Amino acid sequence: MQQVKFMVIVSVVFITALATVNEMTRARIENNFTIELAKERLYAFDIFPDNFQSSSLSITATTAAIPWKDDQVLDIVQNQIQTVSIPVNAAIENIVAGSFLEGQQEITIFTRVDAQNDVVAYGLPLVGKGLWGTIEGFGVVTADLQNMKGVAFTKQVETPGLGARITEEEYKAFFRNLDLGGFHGAASDPTPVTMVKQKAKSNIEESTNSVQAITGATQTSQGVLDMINSNLAVYMEIIRVYQAESGA
Repeated sequence: MQQVKFMVIVSVVFITALATVNEMTRARIENNFTIELAKERLYAFDIFPDNFQSSSLSITATTAAIPWKDDQVLDIVQNQIQTVSIPVNAAIENIVAGSFLEGQQEITIFTRVDAQNDVVAYGLPLVGKGLWGTIEGFGVVTADLQNMKGVAFTKQVETPGLGARITEEEYKAFFRNLDLGGFHGAASDPTPVTMVKQKAKSNIEESTNSVQAITGATQTSQGVLDMINSNLAVYMEIIRVYQAESGA
């Protein structure tokens, strides 16, 4: 009987200790996740630390290679990035019907503002399907909706060395200054953004509506392309309604 009581006491002590450690580390884990997500979003907004040039990133670099300090990230997010919750009214309900946003009561987007508090870019949570599962991303478009500022991929389970290369600079760079004019043309155009095997120039050098596919990862590349086209088509209409109703 005493042995049983001893085992019970030991079990309670260990369980209490584990619960305490878990509670103490949970806040730190959540804070680290928030900061890492913010870094991805700042990359998409084309925001980098002072005196750092994005052109210095290697073609295989990910956002982890950017020398951010956590306090800098939080300061920029607090002062330049605003979270906007757009209520789903009748007009927006018609826009999101049948889309990945259907059923939501509010649509969350992010805005970057300048020193005069004017919106200069919109940040948009993206979701699509890759070869092995869901891809979550974050895309940023200019305030006039004519060009893309950048894209980041915050969740993916693609094949390392192949589809997972969507997180590398070589691929993501093609979304800088991507021409989004096709989203403002004929409603029947299903592919405002296209994909090619090889691009001679980046879109920063010469803005086009095409991005370069990842060699050996056609399905992942197509999944990202479908995500960009389908998600942005919906967001563009939502932002137009938001701009008209808010005067933004």
